[in-house]
Amino acid sequence: MEGNKQAKKDLRKSILAVRRDMTLEEVASGSDRIAEHLCSWPVYQNAKKIMLYLAMPDEPHLEKVIVHALAAGKTICVPHMREIRGLMDAAIISNLDDLIVGQFNLLVPNPNTLRLLEPSELDLIIVPGVAFAKDGRRLGMGAGYYDRFLPKANNAKLIGAAWSAQILDSVPTAPHDRPVNYLITENGIFTCK
Repeated sequence: MEGNKQAKKDLRKSILAVRRDMTLEEVASGSDRIAEHLCSWPVYQNAKKIMLYLAMPDEPHLEKVIVHALAAGKTICVPHMREIRGLMDAAIISNLDDLIVGQFNLLVPNPNTLRLLEPSELDLIIVPGVAFAKDGRRLGMGAGYYDRFLPKANNAKLIGAAWSAQILDSVPTAPHDRPVNYLITENGIFTCK
């Protein structure tokens, strides 16, 4: 188990270095391509209640997807991190103005207007990750937020969003890790085998 922990730590470090080397232009154009792939994808089009993440500067940005989904009348949720580390909820937003700048200068749902959705009501969750294996296994940042949340979202299809450089042949995982069903990168959408 210790070896697995160290393997995860080493892989996280090397992949995050690749991600942090991307220019703002690369992130913006890659995010636009991801939004185009996602918005024309039948699984997304049929989903009524979708959860997306709010990106760190070097992750694929999904604001265009949020705007598109809200215009299409979908219920959109973003993660609300609880005070207890590792626990999160699905917070409903009705527009981007429902977000405020929170810890680490990242956007978060406004705690004063918080409305939560039961995870089991979600149809589709777009999951961030440090790395994904082609079979859908995911390496996260290590805090366990998604590991604890995803089992409760048992009706949702999961799509991992990442840059193509983050998709590997395999990643070290634990038995409780729930794999994603699909992967989306700037190059398209792939079904995990």
